[in-house]
Amino acid sequence: MLLAALADAGRDLGPKLTHLLRETLVPLSQQVRAELLTVVDDAFEVALDVDDARRHAGHLLGDSAAVEAAKAVWPAYPAPPPIEALAAASSDVEPPWMTYVARHCELVPDDWCYLLHRLTGRPEVEADKLARQYVEAWAAAAYAEPQAHRRANAGRRAANAMLRGATM
Repeated sequence: MLLAALADAGRDLGPKLTHLLRETLVPLSQQVRAELLTVVDDAFEVALDVDDARRHAGHLLGDSAAVEAAKAVWPAYPAPPPIEALAAASSDVEPPWMTYVARHCELVPDDWCYLLHRLTGRPEVEADKLARQYVEAWAAAAYAEPQAHRRANAGRRAANAMLRGATM
């Protein structure tokens, strides 16, 4: 299923990398698989061409430290709040930039955590600017996705990638 998502995103893994991914992913939890595939997807995003992306992804998968790093990432994320807590949050408590993003994007609990993790503590002007860029990236990617059931994830993926690049 996760490999199919990479293919749907236009990533040409090729048979050798697909086989290596399957072997590497089998013993891992679903969360670690997703994190590791995000790293592989990032390799395709920044590569000069498909062969370079496959080489880099294969190197990452063959590197036990990279696999361990993927496993280590998940505990660093805050646990998503219960849905009831999100629904009960009042707008005078949540930052104005979060209200803006929530009004324009179909957020899930993990999105709330991710945005809070990336934007809380930044100067208000900077957080507002990044929130507006997040919404713009989401809208552009969602609009470009021809299949309606994939639009929210396309928007989320593009917006998170933009935010990751802007806050590093």
